[in-house]
Amino acid sequence: MRLTSETRSYFLRFRSFSSNARLFLVANALQGLGLGIWGVIFYLYLNLGEVGFAPDFIGNMFSVGAIAAGLIALPAGLLCERIGTKRAILLSLAANLFNIVQIVVLGPSILLLASLVSGLIATLGWVASAPFMMEDTKPQERTFLFSMNFAIWMITGVVGSLLGGIMPDLFNGALGLATGAVAGSAVGYRITLTLASVASAAAVVPILLIRPNHNAHQQEVRAILSFRNIRSWSTIIKFIIPVAIIGLGAGFIIPLFNVFFKLRYSASSEMVGLIFALGNVAVGIASLGGPVLVERLGRLKAIVACQFLSMPFIMLVTISPNLALSTGAYLARGTLMQMAIPLENAFQMEMVTENERATTSGLMIMADNVPRAVSSSISGAMMTVNDFYTPFLFTTLTYFLSSSLLYGFFRRVERDEAKAKQS
Repeated sequence: MRLTSETRSYFLRFRSFSSNARLFLVANALQGLGLGIWGVIFYLYLNLGEVGFAPDFIGNMFSVGAIAAGLIALPAGLLCERIGTKRAILLSLAANLFNIVQIVVLGPSILLLASLVSGLIATLGWVASAPFMMEDTKPQERTFLFSMNFAIWMITGVVGSLLGGIMPDLFNGALGLATGAVAGSAVGYRITLTLASVASAAAVVPILLIRPNHNAHQQEVRAILSFRNIRSWSTIIKFIIPVAIIGLGAGFIIPLFNVFFKLRYSASSEMVGLIFALGNVAVGIASLGGPVLVERLGRLKAIVACQFLSMPFIMLVTISPNLALSTGAYLARGTLMQMAIPLENAFQMEMVTENERATTSGLMIMADNVPRAVSSSISGAMMTVNDFYTPFLFTTLTYFLSSSLLYGFFRRVERDEAKAKQS
């Protein structure tokens, strides 16, 4: 009965969302589909025998995009404060044009430049998402919207992951070309990646239908550039430190999971696509339970509990003797760690004022991506020489430190909120 009532409550909340919030969810579903395809096969495409890029270059590719996101995140937040979240999200969809360049132009310098520009533009929408959801929801709906948005992103990514794993060989087979993750033709991969970009770009339609929020305050340029909108520096810095540490750890393994499964366990592109799809299913379903977990444990304890419980599975991914056990550990790690993301995003936005949200969002993305860019390059070099142990060890240690600091910084806040509810 308890589960039934919670499910009913969830869908009643969904029906109460504004039309803007529902259109935003549709747009994110389209982007989730496109990025699900892209995320599975783009690095596998670069690592094809015909294309010929090694894991160290692929790590550098990710690093360039992450550095771009880190450097532009704060200016992007300031721009969002000025032009509004809807316009910022629309501008960010132009990143798909530069993704097309990465498909057809295989010169190393062009690939790196396109990755840089794509990362710069896409970050604008990334920064705008959390403030947009805060603008278009009531306080009691926000945890639900953040979690539902994340769940939709993950579940549509499932379809993308499955399609990404199947479509390259499907197209290659239909055209009479070679198939396989190592010796397969690049043609099928290019067609699939192009379709992924088209799916992501289609998100422009629901975004255009969003009505401007006239209650949202667009700030003066002078006030933004002087950071006069920021009143909560102490709180923001307490978020930045754990985010930066966890970003450093994530960079060692997250960007190269597909290449890791291929090199460590000889997984095919179809198998990698299935693994990623299963991961998205698990995360999508689990994230819907985030608000329930918050009600039972409190926001901070729910976030930190998910993060701590994920840590043993990080090492199990790489020390497992076979792909099946490694996949199980990968699913458990991802489900627990990713479940905390929408909860933490909502927590961050609620801890600052309305005029600080976009800037805070930008600072968090910058803090996450710059360290992640550094560690992904290091990890790519390690995996090139078949070191699959050290990156996972570094990730585990940094996750432990980050989660401990987050709890230490904000435990009094949660304690005060619990007392306020009891009084």
